[in-house]
Amino acid sequence: MSHFKPSPKLCKLLFGRASHCAYPECEELLIQEHRGKLSVTAQIAHIRAESVGGPRYDADFEGVNSEENPLLLCPKHHGWIDDFEDDYPVDELLDWKRRQAAQGRSAGLTENQAEQIFLLLTTPRAEAEAVGVISAGGENIVSKIENVPSFKLLNADSEQRFMGVRISNVGAIGFDVDSVGVEIDVDGPAPFVYGFPAIHRLHRPPRRLEPQANGVWLADPDTVCNGIRLVMQRVKVYAPVRFRAFGNLGSGGRVFGPWVSALHLPIWEEHVTQEWLDGFVDLAKQTREKLGRDT
Repeated sequence: MSHFKPSPKLCKLLFGRASHCAYPECEELLIQEHRGKLSVTAQIAHIRAESVGGPRYDADFEGVNSEENPLLLCPKHHGWIDDFEDDYPVDELLDWKRRQAAQGRSAGLTENQAEQIFLLLTTPRAEAEAVGVISAGGENIVSKIENVPSFKLLNADSEQRFMGVRISNVGAIGFDVDSVGVEIDVDGPAPFVYGFPAIHRLHRPPRRLEPQANGVWLADPDTVCNGIRLVMQRVKVYAPVRFRAFGNLGSGGRVFGPWVSALHLPIWEEHVTQEWLDGFVDLAKQTREKLGRDT
């Protein structure tokens, strides 16, 4: 687990003189430009680990985060050198670093490009999604929540269905996930926020998500249903229209997923349709307007 954040100067040094992954014969580009904006496909690997127990850790080496130790690799080869550290000794990786520095860039990096890379490498980038999970035979099948009702499992004597939130790390640095939940648009002045109660989470992925990793937090549908219904009883003139998943990150930010019709919340009887829900929402709106006139 690394909490390393490179400085703008280090970003400019590393990316300004290298074009592709340091792994021999790997041609994976480190950065790509799209309409004036950059995307970073590389990861900063440590030749000597930052902390005890990490790959190739050297207690006598003091410049762990100095320019001489980081190496730019594609995600696949970063995983290889850390997972199989005995196969990739320090001397070999230092040789890769020398050859990578010699790759060169015809024009180096501009200040604007260096700043973009710095932000990409130091800003957590997460995606959230509401999912449904079917558990049967010791395995979990995760799908978009709107697809779950149509799932039919063969040869499954028993199954359980859960509501879930999937958080994915699509950036270049790891981050912590403090909590997850759903935000519900009730066609009112503010959405209703329902956080998954910690004591009811049936599955707790690792709190920290490293680059390219994801975790799915599950909640019992009955628990979610009861929590949402209690709130709806307090705001009787509002009806749920749509909802989206969210995750609270350790950095203090909150990431939201795409909106999904409230039809897929686990609070309805099986016969409820989108047409019925649209009518329910319209009736709630008419009731609010009537109450407003009466007052």
